[in-house]
Amino acid sequence: MGASSGRRGPGARGIRAAPVHPRLARLAGLLIAALMVAAGGQPTAVPTLRATGAAAAPVTPPPARAAPLTAPDKPGGHGVGFHTVTIVDAGRHRTLVTSIWYPTGSRLPAPGAAATADPANTAAAGAAAGAAGAAGLTGAAAGRSGTAAGPPVGDGAVPARYEIAPEVSYQSRVAVADAPPERGPFPLVVFSHGSAGSRVQFASLAEALASRGYVVAAPDHPGDTMADVAAGPNESLIDLAGDRPMDVSAVLDWMLCPGRPFASILSADKVAVVGFSFGGLTAIASSVGLLRAPADPRVRVSVGISPASAALPASLLARVRIPTLLIAGTADGVTPPGPGADRTFRELTGSPGRAEVVVTGATHNSFSDLCDQVYLTADGRVPAAIRLRMQLGALLTCLPPLADAAFAQQVARWYTVAYLERHLRGDTRYDRYLTPTAAATQPLPVTVRSAP
Repeated sequence: MGASSGRRGPGARGIRAAPVHPRLARLAGLLIAALMVAAGGQPTAVPTLRATGAAAAPVTPPPARAAPLTAPDKPGGHGVGFHTVTIVDAGRHRTLVTSIWYPTGSRLPAPGAAATADPANTAAAGAAAGAAGAAGLTGAAAGRSGTAAGPPVGDGAVPARYEIAPEVSYQSRVAVADAPPERGPFPLVVFSHGSAGSRVQFASLAEALASRGYVVAAPDHPGDTMADVAAGPNESLIDLAGDRPMDVSAVLDWMLCPGRPFASILSADKVAVVGFSFGGLTAIASSVGLLRAPADPRVRVSVGISPASAALPASLLARVRIPTLLIAGTADGVTPPGPGADRTFRELTGSPGRAEVVVTGATHNSFSDLCDQVYLTADGRVPAAIRLRMQLGALLTCLPPLADAAFAQQVARWYTVAYLERHLRGDTRYDRYLTPTAAATQPLPVTVRSAP
């Protein structure tokens, strides 16, 4: 086992631990208690949807003509497309609105102006629908929560828009709505959002991965989105803990099913799950099963960002046999590193190449896009409960002297990309970005632990 500490970067500033909002603390406590009681049970049900992808296979070395090597926090060589579908798991009565980022040859003509709110969110709806048909992205329509698009830019490219509340969205500087995908094959990453989160909670990370030749599918977990929780109690935490991994499997089934829009460009033997908070728990448990959710052997790598993994029993963690990356912040009062990522790292004894990255001064939401999205709450159409939740999270995340969220996002992007390139694609060149020397170049103080 190795450990390394990065130096303070030029943009780092004074930091202190953030106070914990009582509601968030209770949520974490209830989840931990419920799962610790129930973890000894055997799965009682399996998803109605069946696996359609090829059986998992060992990760292969990079091809002879590997892609150019660039620092993992920088954009890759692909344009980024964006499309949203609705996946219906009829057997479980769950509808998964799922946004998909993917490599494309289309690009926006320039980085673009700052994102702006568009409460009406009706611009270019007809153009977006036409582009979807031209790209071959047909099938289940996403309805009101589907692909949103801004007005055409430059050569007709339509910027994607990301919805944070009904009819309130912001425009991507990078992604093109409904652009035709490149041919692939590409690895598939499923992103699982946090409790009371959304599928665009880490849109910037999804864009970064797509630019490097990954397809990222991010579902809304029904009953546990920001809108769901703001509307009132919906599903118990223990039910959600079992439903979430099955949501991941349902997305994999749909994405890999022959004849679906993206199936032909995917590498079915290169699948990862990346998750935030409750989604981090989901990612870690997806390969071994949790409660009534069976193991999904298609998952080859997992990444937990601010993971709520303190709830997972040691017996479950010991069964994990895939590479696992944990990213945490020292100022996280919701899922503190001690009982969370630190303890999980120690218990993942069967996880080859496991690693933990702890960022000094980062809070629970520092790695997310919250600080880039909170300005949208000034729009009167944002429901009051969502506005309060986002603004409270921003107060505990985005202001000095806490760690700069832009730097925290950069660190998370660096390690997530490097880890997936190394352990999902099998490109050993990326080992250099996971070393103590690399940790010392980060814009915030970073401590890295790893094991063979």
